Amino acid sequence: MKRFLSGTVPRFTLTFFCLWLASLKLIAQENARKVIRNIEIERHDVFTDLNRKPRFIYSWANQLHIVTRENVIRQELLFKSGDEYDAEILEESERKLRSLSYFGEVTVVVKTEGEAFVDVLVTTQDQWSTIVAYVFEGGGGRTTFGGGIEEFNFLGLGKRIFSEITHEVSEGTQIQLRYTDPQLFSSRWTARGNFITGPFLKDYSVRIIRPFYALDTKWAYGFTGFARDQTRRFFANSREFDRFREEKEEFQVFGARAFGSRFHKRRVQLGYRFSTKDITAVPDRMVVPLPDDEVSHALILTATFENLSFVEETQIDKFVRVEDLALGNITQVSLGRTGIPFPNGVKRFELRVIRSEAHQIFDRQYLFLTLGVQTLFEKNTIASFRLRYYNKFARRQTLGINIEFDYADSLEDSQLLLGGDSGLRGYPARAFTGDKRLLLNVEDRIFSSVNILTVQLGGVLFFDAGNVWSEETSINLNDLNYSAGFGLRLGYVKSPDSRVGRIDFGWALNGGGFGIVVGVDQIFSVN
Repeated sequence: MKRFLSGTVPRFTLTFFCLWLASLKLIAQENARKVIRNIEIERHDVFTDLNRKPRFIYSWANQLHIVTRENVIRQELLFKSGDEYDAEILEESERKLRSLSYFGEVTVVVKTEGEAFVDVLVTTQDQWSTIVAYVFEGGGGRTTFGGGIEEFNFLGLGKRIFSEITHEVSEGTQIQLRYTDPQLFSSRWTARGNFITGPFLKDYSVRIIRPFYALDTKWAYGFTGFARDQTRRFFANSREFDRFREEKEEFQVFGARAFGSRFHKRRVQLGYRFSTKDITAVPDRMVVPLPDDEVSHALILTATFENLSFVEETQIDKFVRVEDLALGNITQVSLGRTGIPFPNGVKRFELRVIRSEAHQIFDRQYLFLTLGVQTLFEKNTIASFRLRYYNKFARRQTLGINIEFDYADSLEDSQLLLGGDSGLRGYPARAFTGDKRLLLNVEDRIFSSVNILTVQLGGVLFFDAGNVWSEETSINLNDLNYSAGFGLRLGYVKSPDSRVGRIDFGWALNGGGFGIVVGVDQIFSVN
């Protein structure tokens, strides 16, 4: 018996027992609640490599720039010291910081880790935040020029101030002022005020909202309002043939509640809207039937269903900036009823339905689909389809395809337009008008490594096709208008949001013609 006890079987049993205890300890350690002990903020100026030439330019730029304040960064984080450690919350905080236009590179990582704690390191690098710009945009015979100044990170506080004056040839001068505060009184509330005055539009608007600022946020609420005096204009063959004046005031308040797990959300929103609309005919311009004046009270119920995941990419729309792509699907259904809770004014139902899909279909290939319809039932119905496909088929080249289709019925205050200023390069602005609109853009985007100071050079080869059909005309693909050309892309890698400038040279393949389109950002993008 003694001999048996000292044999190999008990040794094996003892070894197995020790391994079992060790595995239990490891499981217990993995399941133990770790808390965030310290959060270290490491802030970097716009230019970190001051040995590049010309050195004095980068040094002066840093001296003129105010680095984002630490309390602004901490306010954007979705965690604080003492919170339970959650890797997904750190990743979401990184995406949230990166979505701010005045940040370039952002990382949120665990610096040190113990049995019961972690220390987190947040590293940010600022973008140059002050833009003094000469505005020049053109396409299809429309030319706009002017100047403006925009500060995306006022005094390092994250506030945004914008002012601009532009003049469109043959139409007039427009002035715009805007203030945006993403941390109103250092809170989760956001605020925005906007003022526009010009020959065809005067607009005053304000918005104060506490949004769903994180995936785990349960409540959102706020209000918006505007007063607008607008001249509605109608075109045919690039020429205006009618107009009327619309004065509209609107106020809306809402509250919303979120349910479900972090990446599978269900949101319900209830809102109240009050609006008035007065229509005035312009003398000698009464071709289009005038819409009716309106006063309306409405209750609006909106349900949103989200199933999301996220992936990081580059060279989709930007040159070097990390682009956070939201994949999955979103469905939103909004139903409104006017005449509630106050019976005076117009009485009708309003419906809006949107379905969005975003998927990585193969390695480095992405597909984005959106279907939507909005209607007042007896008028102003628009059904829309959007498809965007990206294929990063080479190291510095991305194939982009954009398909847009809109079908409208009984529009009383607008029309569908297409031309050199709206996607069909090489043709006059507003060349095609009607109720059914189709547009195709195919681009080979080239992101070169050539960098001059802070501007990265790139190019594009493109092919466009499109048309707009009137209500009386059936859709016929033989009516499509085609264009092709090339363009220059300027990646302002240190500017806010790493903006892309574009200059496109397009040749109309139907009947000849040539056009130059100048603007900011890609002709189509993920967002």
